[in-house]
Order: sequence, then structure tokens, then C-alpha cells
Amino acid sequence: EFMSVVLCTTKTPIATPLKTNSKSTKNESFRTILKRRTRSARISSSSAINKSVKVEMTTSGGGDAPSRATIFWDLDDCLYKNDWTVANLLTERIEEFTVGKLGLKPGYAYDLYKKYGTCLKGMMVEKILDEKSVDEYLLWAHDVPLEKHIGRDEKLRDVLLKVKAEGFPMYIFTASARHHAEKCLELLGISDMFIDIIDVRAVEWATKHDEEAYERAMAIAGVKERERCVFIDDSTSNIKIAKKMGWHTILCGTKGRDCGSVLVCAEANHIIETAHEFSAEKHVPPFALAAEQPSK
Repeated sequence: EFMSVVLCTTKTPIATPLKTNSKSTKNESFRTILKRRTRSARISSSSAINKSVKVEMTTSGGGDAPSRATIFWDLDDCLYKNDWTVANLLTERIEEFTVGKLGLKPGYAYDLYKKYGTCLKGMMVEKILDEKSVDEYLLWAHDVPLEKHIGRDEKLRDVLLKVKAEGFPMYIFTASARHHAEKCLELLGISDMFIDIIDVRAVEWATKHDEEAYERAMAIAGVKERERCVFIDDSTSNIKIAKKMGWHTILCGTKGRDCGSVLVCAEANHIIETAHEFSAEKHVPPFALAAEQPSK
């Protein structure tokens, strides 16, 4: 499934390993898992929101000196690719929930996804699902065997290690839930590459089809200059909104999920086949490689 900020001078944030819970839940009932994860998700969300209010600006000097670029990575079908195998499993789970539990007609969940950016957002807008049921939905939708389809990626880790060593703050910016993102990053072996995960709850249910999601992501990351936001995503729809927001955009993937044809996106500053091709030198705007003012 798919704030005001207190600004102050500091050094570039250092990414620390994201905490994940790898404890087996095979013998737990769904109700027990739901209760435990719901509490965990709410605590994580609260911490993320509180942190976004107090987040410090990344600068290299005093006062309002501009920062180097902050990089926002999409997760599913971007940092990893497996011909949409996981995406299709998630779609099946969502279909099971919306048809089996909510009584919606088959296919309507995907219609909501295409219209609103996520099925969840569509159900909330159309008052099909209330906020009290969101946690149950997110747990159900993301309950797929990720370990069968995502494995450790040393090449990707090397790419991200280089970017991290060059001093660029990196965040996961995903329309999915935090616990799903944590599991994916753990399996890929790159949990320690990112400062934080900006998930659907952190942006207050806004989707990447909405400008509000990007504004909230900037607030959480403590970024005030839009042109210093580098956004990597596999969705042309998301790329178009990010570009409209003034972000530097990189389309990751050249083939459409639904049509299978070659993607064309004029709003993308760059197009790469996979995340392994990314490098700051090639894909970050020259003025954002260091703390310099962009040329007019």
C-alpha cells in the first residue's frame, strides 16, 4: 500500500540503524499481533511526529546557510525490483480485505489506488474505512512472505554506503506502513543507511499524489529549500507531483506495471533502470552537492 520546524545550525545528520523487530510471530493469534503492532505503530508515529517538530536543519555553516541535498527514496519497486511480485501479493491481500471484510466489489480497491494514490486514502475519503480500522487494514495488507521475495543486496548497500559517506542525509519516503518498510530494509541489509522512515502515518495519510505529503516529508527531514530535495521513485504520477513541488526528480524503472511499455516522463530530471545506478555525482544537482547557493 501503497509543523512547524525548529531550525538551528548543526552538522549533517548521521544515519543510525533503524530498529526492527525480528521476533517470530508464528504462534501468535492475529488479534495478539494486531494489538501489539498497533501499540508499536502508534508509539512510532508519535515519536516521528514529535521528532519532526524538533528536527534540526542540516547546514554546513552558521545562520541560514543552505544544506546539501536530502535524498528521499521510495521503497517498494524502487530500492528493490522483482517484477512487482511483492506488489501483486500486496494487491491480493488488499483485495481480500476490501471484498471479504468490507464487501466492496472486486477490483474496486485498485480503482481507489489509481484515483487517490493509495487504496487506504480512497477508502478514508469515501468513508468506507474509519481511522479506528486503519491498523487492522495495514497489518492485513502487508502480511505477505517478504523473505521469499527480497534478499540481501550487497551491490545496493555499496551504492548507499558511498552516498552516506559523502554526507547526504537519506530517508525512506513510502506510501506503505513503517513495519513493512522496516522488514524490507532488514532483508535488503540496508536498515542503517537511512535516518528515518517517512511512512503513510507520518504524513497523516496524505499520498504522493498530494502536495501535502511532500511538505510534511520536508518538515520531518528539516529541509526548507525544495530544490535541495532529491526524490527517487518508480511512479511517474509521483514524479510529476514532486517536480511540481520543485523537487529534483529521478524515475527509477523504465517499464510500466500495468501497460508493460516503456515509461516516458518529462518531469523526471533523470531516469535510471534500478537503484544500483544512482550516484550523487551524476544525479544530485551541482549546487546541492555542497552547501552552495543555487544559480538563478
